[in-house]
Amino acid sequence: MHTCNWYISDSVSDVLAQVIQHMAEALRTHSRDIDLQVISAKNSSHLSTFERVKNVFSRKEIWHLFGRAPSWWRITRLHSRTVHTLLDGTKKKWAGYPSRFFTEGAKNGEAVIFPVFDAISSNSEEGRRAVFVRDGREVPEGDYDVVDISDRLLRPEALSGIYITNDTGPREAMRAGLLTMRGVCVASEKSGYLDEILGPDGYFLLKDDDDLQRVISLGLSGRGRHMAMAARHFLKSRRSHERCTDSLITLYRKVIAQ
Repeated sequence: MHTCNWYISDSVSDVLAQVIQHMAEALRTHSRDIDLQVISAKNSSHLSTFERVKNVFSRKEIWHLFGRAPSWWRITRLHSRTVHTLLDGTKKKWAGYPSRFFTEGAKNGEAVIFPVFDAISSNSEEGRRAVFVRDGREVPEGDYDVVDISDRLLRPEALSGIYITNDTGPREAMRAGLLTMRGVCVASEKSGYLDEILGPDGYFLLKDDDDLQRVISLGLSGRGRHMAMAARHFLKSRRSHERCTDSLITLYRKVIAQ
């Protein structure tokens, strides 16, 4: 049995923290070799000073950091092997064995671990069709709701509609994965990160803002529902609980063997 602590730093958004929690559930379910504890910076404000210090000096075979390293992380690196997962495609200072969520942008020596996305709640019912946006983005008026989901924690209920985004980065691809599992199709400019999550043909290509009305019409039609189903199938097969667990176990074995 290997002991492992995950630390989700305060630089991680609630949406990404949701994905990481799903990964922890997958690891606990599919591996009996890892004794896992998850510590979240945003959920540990209730801890006493003693409990915080105890966590810092808690010796584990592996400490896995998600996001920006806290000031005390250097102490952790003195007594435990460490893994660091970056949440974007930019190069930053590594604070442990380097790992990413995507092969896109990964360099030699950087491990790739597979995120996992939860399924729609079995008690959910599909709601009214909607166009989902972020940051107050304006879309053409029509017979549909417009829902701004900026920095909103996504609940497990089924949804119906299309998510419009111009952000082609990895964080947005993770959000798109969560929405896809809830029944929403996605429209975006070409993105290597979305290709990995939804498949190269798993989302509508958005050329420019003049193309919005055409894409929205497609997304709210039967073609949009078919696109969402195909993307969900791709995501479930390529980012399954088993593949997530295998990628983490492979990484930890490599780190422990060092």
